[in-house]
Amino acid sequence: MIPHIIHQTWIDSTLPNHMSILSETWKAKHPGWQYVFWTDQMNRDFIKEYHSDFLRIYDGYPHNIQRVDAVRYFILYRMGGVFIDLDFECLCNIEPLLKDQECVFGLEPEEHCQRFKKQKIICNAFMACNPKNPFFKTICTHLKNNEDLRGSNIPEWLHVLESTGPFKLTKIFSNYDSKHAIKLLAADTIYPLSVQETRELLGEKGIMNEHMQDKIDNAYAVHYFLGSWWE
Repeated sequence: MIPHIIHQTWIDSTLPNHMSILSETWKAKHPGWQYVFWTDQMNRDFIKEYHSDFLRIYDGYPHNIQRVDAVRYFILYRMGGVFIDLDFECLCNIEPLLKDQECVFGLEPEEHCQRFKKQKIICNAFMACNPKNPFFKTICTHLKNNEDLRGSNIPEWLHVLESTGPFKLTKIFSNYDSKHAIKLLAADTIYPLSVQETRELLGEKGIMNEHMQDKIDNAYAVHYFLGSWWE
């Protein structure tokens, strides 16, 4: 069973206003759930206390977003619950998505797969599991055993995706034997809009066409892909 815990993280305890507003949507739709907010310092303290053998690699990441990516796997492995990026808006209670499940992820929109020439992309912006989940143990083991080496010809944003982000997560999943124990939510469930569509929606003109509205109306949440680490 996945515990009713929502985890979110930011640099410090002072959230940008728009992220604070989005965060409140999760609290409002999940009364009675535990809410845990993690700062960068709390993240490092957690790794130091519970996964000290990973601390050297954790501290050695060249980009803070890699630490933000990595720590969520370790937190969920130990505590369970749901880790949700701060650029996510909750539209309705997600308990039906987690019922009778031990591990849940969401697939990114097909447009993203086409852009990067991949069959699927499992995003790490929304992840849920029970404590000591075997797949999350596998993820943590991979991160502990892989030094963060980057070739000079790889763009930094791509390196992040491949070392700790969605591309890394997807690769680990593809080589995992017990896929039947993992629920992959269709993109329209929690990632209904592509990056391009969110830019149109959040842009100066605020474009919202009927097709986009239909997608949102049928979703549990919307990820806006604000990408504070790369934009």
